[in-house]
Amino acid sequence: MSNSFIPEFEVYKLLEQADIKTPQFDFIQQDSDCLTTSFKEGQAVVLKGMATDLWHKSDNGALEFCDFSESDLKKRHANMSQTVGKAFPWLGTLVTEKVSFKSAKGAPSELFVSLQRDKCCGAIITLGFGGLLTEEWAKELNDSLLIWPTSVYSAAEALIELEEHWLGRILLGKVRQQEALISREKLAEFLKNIWKLDAIMGQENIGLLEINPFVVDNTGDLIALDGVGLYATDDHQAPCPILFSDDSFLNPQRIALAGVSEKTGNVGSMILDNVLKSSLLEDDLSVIKPGFNSINGIQCLPDITALLTTPVDILILALPAKACVEMINKLCEQGSGANVVYIVAGGLGDGADQHGYGNNLTQLLQNRRANNQWCPAIVGPNGLGMILSPLELNSLFIPQDKLNINFDTNSQVALISQSGAFLITRLSRHDSLSLKYGFSIGNQLDMKLSDFMALMQRDKSIRVLALYVEGFVDGDACTVAKLVKQFRAEDRHVIIYKGGRSELGQAAAEGHTGAMTGDYQQQKRLLGKAGAIVVETFNQFNAVFKWMTAYPETKNLGQMAIVTNAGYETVGSVDTLGDNDAKTLFTISSDNAQQLSNVLIKHKLNELVAPVNPLDLTPMADEAVYFDCVKSMIDFGAGVVMLGLVPLSNQLDTQELDVAKVFAKNLQELVAKSGKLIGIVIDAGIPFQKYKQVFERHGLPVFDGMDKAVLGINVLKRSR
Repeated sequence: MSNSFIPEFEVYKLLEQADIKTPQFDFIQQDSDCLTTSFKEGQAVVLKGMATDLWHKSDNGALEFCDFSESDLKKRHANMSQTVGKAFPWLGTLVTEKVSFKSAKGAPSELFVSLQRDKCCGAIITLGFGGLLTEEWAKELNDSLLIWPTSVYSAAEALIELEEHWLGRILLGKVRQQEALISREKLAEFLKNIWKLDAIMGQENIGLLEINPFVVDNTGDLIALDGVGLYATDDHQAPCPILFSDDSFLNPQRIALAGVSEKTGNVGSMILDNVLKSSLLEDDLSVIKPGFNSINGIQCLPDITALLTTPVDILILALPAKACVEMINKLCEQGSGANVVYIVAGGLGDGADQHGYGNNLTQLLQNRRANNQWCPAIVGPNGLGMILSPLELNSLFIPQDKLNINFDTNSQVALISQSGAFLITRLSRHDSLSLKYGFSIGNQLDMKLSDFMALMQRDKSIRVLALYVEGFVDGDACTVAKLVKQFRAEDRHVIIYKGGRSELGQAAAEGHTGAMTGDYQQQKRLLGKAGAIVVETFNQFNAVFKWMTAYPETKNLGQMAIVTNAGYETVGSVDTLGDNDAKTLFTISSDNAQQLSNVLIKHKLNELVAPVNPLDLTPMADEAVYFDCVKSMIDFGAGVVMLGLVPLSNQLDTQELDVAKVFAKNLQELVAKSGKLIGIVIDAGIPFQKYKQVFERHGLPVFDGMDKAVLGINVLKRSR
């Protein structure tokens, strides 16, 4: 038997507290209660058997329609208690008036409303088609549910969405040959009261309420006919109280490393090799390695107790899972030594943890914090490392000859990834990319995504923050959304790829990082409404990331012009835009066309090229033609210009690169002067890598396909 179950009569009382209309009702527990009801003889009523964990009354003989009679009520109450009580813990009989309500002609007009406390996203209100066919309507109608995380949606904003939803249009009579069932004012008041009910749930520690259906009664009010709920029973993970009032994490002065070996290919040794190239002095680095005085010129400490006299800001553990837990236990016992412990190993709290190491470590941290005892903040486990450009610090266990890091203290970009591989492959793909900060945060056993985001939010130089996350720990999606809102309030950008959306993806995330993947649609609504650019594919992420890192100060995107020397790119770009996004394409006026014709005449291309957008210059165009046409499009009013360069043309300097460098510099200056965006598309192979790098090194985003460049702009426009 569940002691968290909330039966219908208790739900009615909660609804009344929120000023939400309920039927006339009485609750019968014993025969004497039948004598004190508020119903009149002969009044049409509904009898409902109440029992713990009884969710579907009609399926279990707990629902009857009749005319009210005291004597008949006693009999029905006794019979129902016997029938229903065999399968469920019996509570009593609920008597309600039989409500007359309005219905739409040939269309569903009942509402289903759910309010729940989601572990990741906080309070969520869901509204959709109600009645007996709720699940069937949801299957038949795509996006039939409206999902409102209350931390980022108000009742007024919900009303705007509901008015455009099929259900709202039916209720308000906006569908052909339908009369309005309810006024806009009453619908607005209803939603306001639903938000009030959500607040009551928080006060009463209620985890779930489901009301199905709500109907519009003859007075034009929405009234609840049925409902159940659950009190919250899950224990939420206590937040990691690490927000670093100082800069010891982003600007560490001392670092120690455990797990360094003299063996070739050892993870700890690779980390040490990379850290040694930082601006930290050798005296600020140490290795915990018993039996050694030094390794690679770095002082060795015999054990963890040495950190009592020489404490460090960050301790990196490149040790097996068991050894990591043992060392952190010793660190806690001695009460000092390292502010942050960065665990490289997996096998703690993920699919490979067969010994409960993750649970043991979590319990240790929670117990010590609950008793106000010192303990370090933990990054990871399964953390590949981090990049701190101000110190030229790279703690990744990837050799420099495999991955060259471009340190840039002036960079306005940071990347936080739950997957280390995602972090390093972005750096490899975008070889001109410079991050001010890059973090592989692993399993989030202690420090969560929001903790890292809070650090980035405090550094106002970060204009673009990219996130790859497979799962949010309890309540963290809501915290992340609030931080996204703070970024957007300062015209800073947050790009998010959320992995583990499908069932197979969830299973993969669980095995890799132990992530709580959660309900993606709820998370997408929460984060998108907060102002994040939520991407659906890696291609979208890469395209958006390139645009945003090249133009971090971008606020508003204008319409798009396309200039290329390949006909297929003009066709493909428009195909990528699609009919729904055709308005993104800049429209050339007759005056613009004449001016563009003059440019083509100047370069003797007027008989080969039509002055239109997209503009196909043919392989006869050289850099001067391109520049004049791009400048013309910007002068006409285009906000974004896609410049397609097929380098196989003899007219383009792809070998010596002297002309190409001047061309790239001129485009860079045009961007700076106009404030418009220029993207370069070079759809060609390995022989033209150096040609691509010319434009990248001038700060221009380079794409290997027109479809990818346009895709990025499409996503950005939809997110604004």
